[in-house]
Amino acid sequence: MLQKPKGTLIPIGGNEGKMDKHAILKRAIKESGKTNPQICLFTLASDSPNVIENIHKDILKEINIDTVSVVNFNSHIEADSTENLDKVKNADIVIFSSGSQLKLSTLLGGTHLMARIKKRYYNETDFVVVGIGAGATVMSNTMIVSCGINDAMLKGELEITNGLDLINSIFIDTHFAERGRFGCLIQTVTFNPAIIGIGLNEGTAAVIKNEEIEVIGHGLITIVDGTSVAYTDLTEISHGQPITVEGIRLHFLSAGKRFLIPEKQIQKTCENYLLEKRA
Repeated sequence: MLQKPKGTLIPIGGNEGKMDKHAILKRAIKESGKTNPQICLFTLASDSPNVIENIHKDILKEINIDTVSVVNFNSHIEADSTENLDKVKNADIVIFSSGSQLKLSTLLGGTHLMARIKKRYYNETDFVVVGIGAGATVMSNTMIVSCGINDAMLKGELEITNGLDLINSIFIDTHFAERGRFGCLIQTVTFNPAIIGIGLNEGTAAVIKNEEIEVIGHGLITIVDGTSVAYTDLTEISHGQPITVEGIRLHFLSAGKRFLIPEKQIQKTCENYLLEKRA
């Protein structure tokens, strides 16, 4: 049986400028159980790490948080320095900034540093991992690297690879509505119908804990469920041909709504439950 993580994941749909910064980061702080938590910011996904560092430090200062350490390096062998390991050891919240998910997974995958983050996330109730854009996409064990938007439902247009394996029951895609990535996530779920696909709009986040997804921020999240797929010709067609799929289920959740991962359904309020029973 797979171990259930005790910590909290907060993937954010991307674009720091559009974030409901205070609400989302204050929620991360609340989940840490600290009033002035130690934050470890990973900027290595970005091509402009100093810019990203300054943006995040300014945002955190607005909510009176100045206990921030920064991790940035340029090669895989630099990851496991004593300094980096200590920063993660002492952190209450780890934040993966935006940039390239492939760069992030290439630099962090298979390192003791990433193993330490994962161990803390799985074993510590108050440990929080936040990811923005690429930093959110990389959280799952399999991640989308690229997908042609116009030809997203053509076989072979989707490129996936291993992520950082913090969660193995979902795919996460970001900038969802803004970049028209519906077909990308549907194709990903068609490849593996057992996995739930989560599409996060910019400025929107999911709080994932205790096998529940709670929506925060100011947009929607889209959940793609492939467990009811009745038919697809994915294995029958050649590369470059359009994919047919029947039975994909879609859910749309706004702020405050919750989705139960094992049951693959929206959590009903008492009022909604009674109306459903009467119908």
